[in-house]
Amino acid sequence: MLETVFNLPLQQRQNIAIIGAGAMGVSTACILARLGIAKVSVFEAESKVFNKNGASLNNTGILHHFVYGAHKKTLEHFFKQSILFKKLMPEYVFGDSYVNYLVPNEIVNTAINQEGITFKDVAASLVEIYQQHLKNYQNETIFGKPEDLVNILDKEAIKPLLGNFDPAKQDIAGAVKVRQFVLNIAEYVCHMINLFNSLVRENFVDIHYNNEVRNIAINSQNFELNINHNNQLYFDTIVNAGYAKGLGIPIPELKFEQYIEGNLVKLKVYGLYKIPSDLKKQFPEIEKSFSSTMLIRGQYGGIIKVGYDHLAIFSGREYNQAELDFPLAETPKTIPREWLDNLEKITGRTEAEMLSTIKQDISRWIPWAKGLENIKLKKAVQVYPARKTTDEVDAAKRDDNPIRYLYHHKNGGKYIHIPGFKLTSIPYNAFQVVLEILSTYVCQGILTQEQVDKHITIDQNQHIILSPEMEYALGKNLSQLAVSEREKIIDEWGIY
Repeated sequence: MLETVFNLPLQQRQNIAIIGAGAMGVSTACILARLGIAKVSVFEAESKVFNKNGASLNNTGILHHFVYGAHKKTLEHFFKQSILFKKLMPEYVFGDSYVNYLVPNEIVNTAINQEGITFKDVAASLVEIYQQHLKNYQNETIFGKPEDLVNILDKEAIKPLLGNFDPAKQDIAGAVKVRQFVLNIAEYVCHMINLFNSLVRENFVDIHYNNEVRNIAINSQNFELNINHNNQLYFDTIVNAGYAKGLGIPIPELKFEQYIEGNLVKLKVYGLYKIPSDLKKQFPEIEKSFSSTMLIRGQYGGIIKVGYDHLAIFSGREYNQAELDFPLAETPKTIPREWLDNLEKITGRTEAEMLSTIKQDISRWIPWAKGLENIKLKKAVQVYPARKTTDEVDAAKRDDNPIRYLYHHKNGGKYIHIPGFKLTSIPYNAFQVVLEILSTYVCQGILTQEQVDKHITIDQNQHIILSPEMEYALGKNLSQLAVSEREKIIDEWGIY
């Protein structure tokens, strides 16, 4: 039985609704359950958590912070998120924990190509960030020694990444190997499903499948949810973690002049491939020591390790297939069904043709990719702030605020709208959202700030500090499901 931190009396607990049972919605629900401060209800439009059409299940699981390294504050922020993930979920990242960044001799389409922001400059910035981190947190040597964090690769070290092809012939200017966490997406999803289901069984969280939220209204007492066009339910606080689908829900009491930028929603596709046995024999290092490899110049793309013999490939030419502007000041739109259900209608090509094209594109730089076995095309809907950037460095900036829009109800509750995140950013952002919810309890005198800070706080360096009890909120050291159960989830959810 779960032991909660505060275990508030029922009359002091908020009635909280979470829209969307993807990674962010599930993580937020699990943290709230551990705190024991609310009656938590999760509403999912599909029939499963981490449903096959959701962004979470179609995420590659890499926090490729080096790509955004031209904007140092963003690089620093992603670094903090990565550290927290590793502390809370050490079992769900690959053991090698390296990412290679190749630098093709093409200078377009990236900020990492100008004076003071070359790949070597970004490498130096990352080491500097880690050195400062170790000064402040001496025991957090998660990446080992600072000198082990980043290695500039010479031509001989680059060759194995290319299948022993000559880097000069491939027109590779250089490469850097970074100690970085890459998520084992299948094990992570199995873990989160196991954790969430255990909380549902123990009645710490209620889950409502096939319940699509259509509208949110405000009355004098609370928020009113319209479910499937007929059911009306009432809540003190609402967390909209519905990601792209969540944009189709009208935002209550929007002040248009403050949020005129809105959101830009993109349909992104990548391919899932398997390393066949003959390729393993030809290049044994692919199976033994392969680390995810990204291109950071020219045609942005990469090969990402998502399973022990499964790789995801995305290619700059094929990555973005459609986009739709969601101005917050207008009537909400919905994502066109053909984005996920009938991609051929958009592209004029079959998914099999796109799989082959993606592999062909990336093999221009990494020739051995031609030998991978096609599995399936993965589709993900991603949300970005619809802001105009001034230059390439500004384009590399990522917002460190996980709350896109916040409305304060006079009863003390809140409507919190959350954009999407990379999976390894989820714990950091989920705890920030929960802190926003906890502030209501402090304002109402139910909890003191000292009580909250004892368990969750953000220090002067913007690191999230957790009590031992809260370090277990996302299932740290939770007993894993049996192999057969995990294999069943992987198959039933269509992860590979």
